[in-house]
Amino acid sequence: MKTCKKCNGTRFTPVKRTNYKTGQIYMSSKCMDCANSYQKKSGVVSKWQKANNKHIREYQTEYYGSENRYRVRNAKHSKTLKQRTFGNKKDIIEFYKNCPNGYEVDHIVPINGRNVSGLHTIDNLQYLTIEDNRKKSNKY
Repeated sequence: MKTCKKCNGTRFTPVKRTNYKTGQIYMSSKCMDCANSYQKKSGVVSKWQKANNKHIREYQTEYYGSENRYRVRNAKHSKTLKQRTFGNKKDIIEFYKNCPNGYEVDHIVPINGRNVSGLHTIDNLQYLTIEDNRKKSNKY
């Protein structure tokens, strides 16, 4: 069994990586945890994004279109909601409109949970404070 060259951990899964300069594919010598922590600490991705911000915007405009890019990008989520919406849609819209300040509408059983997937119904909605909703995240 291979070990990670950085942490010497035995939980090593070789990962295919692509060298962005040369385009060559190689097998990483680091485990996923070490590779991810390196990227977070060094900020490699964010530095590249800052340096190529104009290029990224041009690509997004070309790929998604200038006016519809956010709507198209979120189309998958919208489609999921439409497929899992049952009951009176007017009640759901009213529930969202009546959300108090400082609160967010939360699905009790998440729509795309790891272990369970709920429905977008009035019985599956609740008001949670923003902080509590962030803590709950996508968990049941």
